[in-house]
Amino acid sequence: MPADDFLSENTTTRDDARAPAVNAAGVSAWGPPRYLTRIAVKSVSRIVIVQVADIVRLEAEDNYVRLWADRPYLHKETLTRLIELLDPAEFLRVHRSHAVNIQAVRELRPLLHGEYLIALSNGTELTSGRSYRAMIQHTFGLA
Repeated sequence: MPADDFLSENTTTRDDARAPAVNAAGVSAWGPPRYLTRIAVKSVSRIVIVQVADIVRLEAEDNYVRLWADRPYLHKETLTRLIELLDPAEFLRVHRSHAVNIQAVRELRPLLHGEYLIALSNGTELTSGRSYRAMIQHTFGLA
């Protein structure tokens, strides 16, 4: 093998090894992760920009997510995928169909079997799933 080929192969391998890993959200392993601050929601005749800070809760509807802000918006994305793109310090999954803006939580009422009734700033009340109990307790300092 000629020396030029060897050098070329090693350089490529070395560069590939040093390249930052990038996750599905396009977030580089180098530097802090960047989360969404706004979401473009397509409707029939326009695209509405919803500020993430204005969202009170997220609700799964098949392969869509209903964003509850000043009014409900239907966004073509799964809840699982959207949660990956949002800052975990701001949004908490509380049920397989619901996530809440942590700042919008006004009250937690323990229910039977490790569930919570979650009261939000817009008056909505949601029941958490049992499997989310530990995360809710950790987030709100209950454990």
